[in-house]
Amino acid sequence: MAEMRPAIIKLHEKGYSTREIEQLLDVSKSSVDRHIKLYEETGGHEDRKGRGRRKTAKSRKNIQRAKGMIQRNSTSKVNSGRKLGKKLGMSDRSAQRILHEDLGLEAFKFQKRQKLTEEAKKKRLDRCRAMLKRFSNRKHRRITFSDEKLFSIEQVCS
Repeated sequence: MAEMRPAIIKLHEKGYSTREIEQLLDVSKSSVDRHIKLYEETGGHEDRKGRGRRKTAKSRKNIQRAKGMIQRNSTSKVNSGRKLGKKLGMSDRSAQRILHEDLGLEAFKFQKRQKLTEEAKKKRLDRCRAMLKRFSNRKHRRITFSDEKLFSIEQVCS
């Protein structure tokens, strides 16, 4: 019906009566009256401000609260979407959306790894260069791999 609004307003401005607009566009009298009333109140054919579904969980207030919690302890485990949602009184999915879409944060889990020292890095580089040198003359092409293995049937007695 919103697509009819500009046509109703145009006919109203040309001086057509409500009855004539109703018959020309084949719409109900109440629709014509409603659109004309809205036009006279707002001065245009756009919807009133504040219409539509209201944001509840992803409000500016909740986004700012989440941002503050993250900034206060940015490395803490309490910054999970689930725990943040519980603190803010919203679903964990809404909290995850705030973290990802509004604050631009990604999930991160710290994983322990072996620390590479400068000595270990140099050793790796040397071994890589040795391997490249070893295989540069294509000797590795003459190696034959087989899936055969010798098995002994005799048991070892002790």
